[in-house]
Amino acid sequence: MAGGGGRREGGPRGRGRYPRGFLHRRPGRDPRAEVAVSVRGDFDELKRLLRGFERLTRPGALREVSRAAAEGAMSALMDRFRTATDPYGRAWPPSLRAQLEGGQTLSDTGRLRRSFSVQNVTERGFAIGTNVRYAAPHQFGAVIRPRRARWLRFRLAGGRGVRKGGRGRWVTASQVVLPARPFFPEGYDLGEYAERMREAIAAWLEAEL
Repeated sequence: MAGGGGRREGGPRGRGRYPRGFLHRRPGRDPRAEVAVSVRGDFDELKRLLRGFERLTRPGALREVSRAAAEGAMSALMDRFRTATDPYGRAWPPSLRAQLEGGQTLSDTGRLRRSFSVQNVTERGFAIGTNVRYAAPHQFGAVIRPRRARWLRFRLAGGRGVRKGGRGRWVTASQVVLPARPFFPEGYDLGEYAERMREAIAAWLEAEL
């Protein structure tokens, strides 16, 4: 607005010519700030860490993390058969064969334990699978009933003191209840699997860094 009687922009008359809310440099001050910094330390270690972080950003790094986690999960899985416990440390119900002959539950021939393998490792995760058909009944439990006959008929193990694989008495039953002996965790609680996977990933990171 023309004329000398108006108010200046930014505030009442007499408070300066700068708009309210703006920072400005006072006359005579250098706008540049000079800062001197002295840094001391182990630069070789710092360079090693920087190289390690660069490797973590390369293509395929997340897939390698998944591979390390899968190895930790496989270690936890093998512990289930070694200790006859579920992923949360609870003992499996002993099998009749183990009670009669001795030995460990689900470890008669070792076929189920050896059947597991890591599959489908991607940047988003991994899978562990088996081709043994009776894995699911042991994981979740099952009730076995005859499909065509009225009764189930099978021979028990030989019992203690009898050579492994020896024949025992015949049994007739309308059904057989197979209790759950889980070797995989269920839901979001991974139990001992979580700790083994953390350890495996930490070891991989330590090697990379």
